Amino acid sequence: MSDEQARVLARNGNLAVTHLDGRAFPGVHIQGDTFANWQHQLAEATRRLHNTTDDADATDDLTDVVEEMTEVLRFYEATLKTQGLRRPYFHQQID
Repeated sequence: MSDEQARVLARNGNLAVTHLDGRAFPGVHIQGDTFANWQHQLAEATRRLHNTTDDADATDDLTDVVEEMTEVLRFYEATLKTQGLRRPYFHQQID
């Protein structure tokens, strides 16, 4: 185990934008239960879509996870902007 420190730049429910010492860019901290739920939804939707091409529940699950991840990305980008930091990627910013 390491005693490294991270600065918490912002928190929002089960999410936080953190900056580890020695890293160029901040990261997103997601509570383990939230992350596990997203992984489960994605895995189940993928499994169902492999078995059929007409599974509304699978596409709904994928849509839900994408929307949740988009909100995390918006929070991350807003925090970076507030802190005067640039994004560590170049695709278009989420509005």
